[in-house]
Amino acid sequence: MTGDVADRAPAEERERAEQRVTWAELFFDLVWVFAITQIAVAVAHAHSVLDLATAIMLFLPLWMGWVGAALLGNATGESLDGVHGRLLVFALAACGLGMSVAVPEALGDRGVLFGVCYVLMRLILWQRMRRWPTFGGLRIEPFSVSLLAAGPLFLVGSFLDSGPRQLLWALGAVIEVLGTALLGKRLDRARFETSHLPERFGLFVIMALGETVIAAGGHVSEGHLGTVALVTLGVAFVLIVLLWWAYFHYSAPAARHSLDQDPVQARIVRDVFSYAHLAYAVAIILMAVGLEELLAHPMEHPHELPQLVLAPGAALYLAGFCYARWRMFGAPAVPRSTGVLACLGVAVAAPALPLLVTAVLVALVLAAVNGVEAFIVETGRPLPLLRVPGARSARR
Repeated sequence: MTGDVADRAPAEERERAEQRVTWAELFFDLVWVFAITQIAVAVAHAHSVLDLATAIMLFLPLWMGWVGAALLGNATGESLDGVHGRLLVFALAACGLGMSVAVPEALGDRGVLFGVCYVLMRLILWQRMRRWPTFGGLRIEPFSVSLLAAGPLFLVGSFLDSGPRQLLWALGAVIEVLGTALLGKRLDRARFETSHLPERFGLFVIMALGETVIAAGGHVSEGHLGTVALVTLGVAFVLIVLLWWAYFHYSAPAARHSLDQDPVQARIVRDVFSYAHLAYAVAIILMAVGLEELLAHPMEHPHELPQLVLAPGAALYLAGFCYARWRMFGAPAVPRSTGVLACLGVAVAAPALPLLVTAVLVALVLAAVNGVEAFIVETGRPLPLLRVPGARSARR
């Protein structure tokens, strides 16, 4: 199928079959697999909380760029699989590749590469997305905010010294993430295809989990396969499976259901897909770094920051689900909320524990959360909820 994406009829003017992810989008995702690896390496080399925050700051424009491309694919539908659509995806992938390559020296010699590629990506997304009626004809929508407000900060900052650059980029990253929230109810009329976005974001979680597999298997494959190494690898694999289970067994279907049923789809796209999935992605990156340290030094007590991020990563992962469920149904669930507290408790105790013990404790917490939820759902019991003051009434 050929033709420019702008030549297609608006989505609401015709019936659209259930939209699937295209091969071009899957190729596009390969670049972000590399981006996740680059950010994980930056986290692994963090010597302070500031270094960790900087790595996450560099991930934010990459994440929002990926979200923007997912929304563009959702708006254009089958047109994205034509010649012009595929070339568009490749252009966006090239910008993402430039940003990813720049990550290790983004605050140094490669700052201009990062900033220019970011602005080009945002310009392409804005120029294409404005042709589609997703946001109801608004003149100021999230793509405009990213280009016109965050874009100049990244571009100007890329030519400054590292200190001012970091400040401008941090402000730009905040604007990127909060742009949709600042537009508020003006986005209430936005409409999205309800099968494509859940699949896209689920694939990103799979991509991030792939980093944990690489982290877990990397050291073991290169070293001696003794008893401790095999046991540690088993614990790491169980942790990865539990992360997968927490997302795909109940949460992914719930997100799709909410997008399909909620009259204000933009709120679900913003809060559940953009924000909660950002928490999942950052959490999995932290846990990938923690697993790499675990496989390298299973019986050591932690003495560096990267060795302490496994339990906080698990807490953030579960907290993302609590936030998502609150935004979807009005209240977070007790099992995952309790899991957040338990993982934070493990994080507090982690400096005094061997890395393998910390990993086992985190695995036990995740297993308990998943097990309790499965028991409640499979036996038809009501899911216990944390009532949030002022929230709309919760639905199961």
